[in-house]
Amino acid sequence: MVEQVQIIDLENAAYQPQGRSIKGMLAGNDDWRSPEAHLKGKLNKPTDMFSFGIVCIYAVLGRIIFGVDEDFQKHGAQGALPTLIRLQRQVSYFGEREGIKGLLKHFSDDDTNCTILRMLWDERSEEHIPYRPFSEWPDNGDASFKDLIQGLTNLDPTMRLMAHQALEHP
Repeated sequence: MVEQVQIIDLENAAYQPQGRSIKGMLAGNDDWRSPEAHLKGKLNKPTDMFSFGIVCIYAVLGRIIFGVDEDFQKHGAQGALPTLIRLQRQVSYFGEREGIKGLLKHFSDDDTNCTILRMLWDERSEEHIPYRPFSEWPDNGDASFKDLIQGLTNLDPTMRLMAHQALEHP
């Protein structure tokens, strides 16, 4: 059982009082960034929990799931923007109806980002989109790990596990 986790990345460190957010900056590394961070939305503790979930996938499965791989390069060569490739992966891997609704609510004051998210949601099952939900990956670990990751990577920032919940997770 994990009792304490400490990850540090001081590149964009800032103290945020309870209930406060940072907005309008592209924070963090592309490979670990949350959907709201890719779209320069409100960033706070749930943003870090999403990133922690992606780090957990790397630690357990050895995969950088938003990193540049052959598929990423193929889509990039076809003109897809790196941010949109990563966002499509996020929506495809971790999207479910309530989560995307919550993420859209998070961006309710930004028509452009809502349009992008709706487009990615609608296209997630298209033939040219090869990404499948995390829950369907054959190598996604045991049921407890799968449940933890799904809690940490919920697209709706308000529904993500908090740090104490992640540490108490079986």
